[in-house]
Amino acid sequence: MSKSIQEDGEKLIGQGEAIFRRDVQSAYGEQDFNLTVRRAQEVVELVLKGGLKILGVDYPRIHDVAPVFSELVKQKIGASDTGVLDRVEQSSLWLSQARASSFYFERDYNVQDARQAVQDAEFVLEAVKRLLGL
Repeated sequence: MSKSIQEDGEKLIGQGEAIFRRDVQSAYGEQDFNLTVRRAQEVVELVLKGGLKILGVDYPRIHDVAPVFSELVKQKIGASDTGVLDRVEQSSLWLSQARASSFYFERDYNVQDARQAVQDAEFVLEAVKRLLGL
């Protein structure tokens, strides 16, 4: 694999991690729950797209790329813990669906929603890094 492709993927994951540390946790601490959900979704999307880049795939221009990521991990790495990939997919799906309603305040997210968003973003971030050996 080309070093620049690996580096590009790692940059996306690094950016997702920075947004998690800086924006997600800050928004949650300030009880801005809609922003917490939006930023958590952004983290998950960036991390998964970074993972796809590292796996040598030009990621689709959609918000929920977890099914593509899961399938490629199974094919290329042979991940045996499908429970992890299932949770990655569930987290990405929920956050991608919540993205628009949180952005446009079509729904007021509460502390439980925001806590789940934080947990999901952190889980996906750590799972992708672990699966890809980063």
